Amino acid sequence: MNIGMIGLDTSHCEIFTRLLNDQHDPHHISGARVTKAIPFYSSDLEISRNRVAIFSQIVKEKYQVELMEDLSAFCADIDAILLTAVDGRKHLEWVKKIAPYGKPVFIDKPIALSSNDVLEMMRLCAEYDMPIMSSSSLRYAQSFREAMDKADGQLESLYVYGPLPLQPHIPGYFWYGIHMLELVIAALGTSFKEVHNEHFPNHEVCTIRFDDGKSAIVRGDYECHNLFGAVLHTAADTIGVEIWKDEKPYYASLLEEIIRFFQTSHSPINIEETLQLIRLIEEVNTKRSEKSF
Repeated sequence: MNIGMIGLDTSHCEIFTRLLNDQHDPHHISGARVTKAIPFYSSDLEISRNRVAIFSQIVKEKYQVELMEDLSAFCADIDAILLTAVDGRKHLEWVKKIAPYGKPVFIDKPIALSSNDVLEMMRLCAEYDMPIMSSSSLRYAQSFREAMDKADGQLESLYVYGPLPLQPHIPGYFWYGIHMLELVIAALGTSFKEVHNEHFPNHEVCTIRFDDGKSAIVRGDYECHNLFGAVLHTAADTIGVEIWKDEKPYYASLLEEIIRFFQTSHSPINIEETLQLIRLIEEVNTKRSEKSF
């Protein structure tokens, strides 16, 4: 399977390409290769324009990926698309361009920066019969999945923690907060009804209540680090999750799901669930704005 990548301005580009193209990587995923890439970036986004050159060089020189600009030539002999552009504002624009080709597409987080954009993507996917998937890599973290299996559908509440650095042009939880909120959705579902925020000097706390009486607390540190984790509560057990200690990288676990999706055109995550995740982020960000964070 040949995969095309759009956007070379994030570390995910190098990680995904290495896992697929380097047979010597200990977590190599066979059966697919990144063969082409469009080095798209956003000039007004510092984290995009400052990284596109280095990641373009890495995928081209280290992993023999062909760089190009022409979309028709790009789509000519690829089987699926990884839309990895870091700027979620631009994802709908790209979906409009690639939808007529009908190839399965994975859109890296965030799928978009508004639920209206996601709704338009859903319309385009239906019109052109284009399979679509989007997910945070943490959803498939080894320790989180094991904890979910142990909870066996009996979860009553959830505590999630991790970094919450903020980025210009990527509002609030759309940058790193999406990782924690996707764990909440994956664990407790999409029927959230009430959101509260509380601000502290170095972190903030978000409380989410659900229609069925379940609840989640999300603690986000403004400092950037990799210490994502969770505590799952059932009536009979408390299950701790320390994702940063996982032996298997969560990117590898996610990529396994992506390749399976590319092969079957069946996403393990219903796009309606992804839409509700974006709506939750919008609600959390609204509460943050009301408090003038």
